[in-house]
Amino acid sequence: MGGASAWQFAVHYADRWAASSAGAGFTETVDFLKLNAQTMPPAYQQTLWHMYDVKDYAINTFNSPIVAYSGEIDGQKQAADVMEAAIAAEGLKLEHRIGPKTAHMYEPATRLKLIERLDGFAAKGRDVAPKEIRFTTWMLRYNTMYWIQVDGMDQQWTRARVDAKVDGTVVRVTTANVSALHLTWDRGLAPASPGT
Repeated sequence: MGGASAWQFAVHYADRWAASSAGAGFTETVDFLKLNAQTMPPAYQQTLWHMYDVKDYAINTFNSPIVAYSGEIDGQKQAADVMEAAIAAEGLKLEHRIGPKTAHMYEPATRLKLIERLDGFAAKGRDVAPKEIRFTTWMLRYNTMYWIQVDGMDQQWTRARVDAKVDGTVVRVTTANVSALHLTWDRGLAPASPGT
């Protein structure tokens, strides 16, 4: 579950990393399991896929660079291809390194380029208080991104969305399927002092 776990950490905890890298594994259920109308499970099971279908959380990479790696002939390259499409649908671009003529393993030269790229992100460090956040969740289990915490949803297991932007001392927030939230910055990082 290495690749699948890496994708999960990359989208559910994007605010904890300077960057992340994933590749193999799975990022969605239907195509990965090759399901069709005859093999599709009941709707209630499909609803639960939102916990594991990483593509549903693609926007959470907005502030956290992710560099995918795939072997060119690895059947699990499908995971990164799905994420590339999901991220593009959000208006973003996934950086995807592909090891030529390589199956389910790292191609040495591409691996070195991947490490170099990730080292660059690590040297820069992570932004602990970005001025703009785009965040989605389907449940309160994954309810925090940087300085946003979703405390209530109108309907769990249905997409909730928070887009927030700091403009000087004003914070503009738009939500969907969110009934309660709060904003919390670490000391000294808030856009305004208390009482202003």
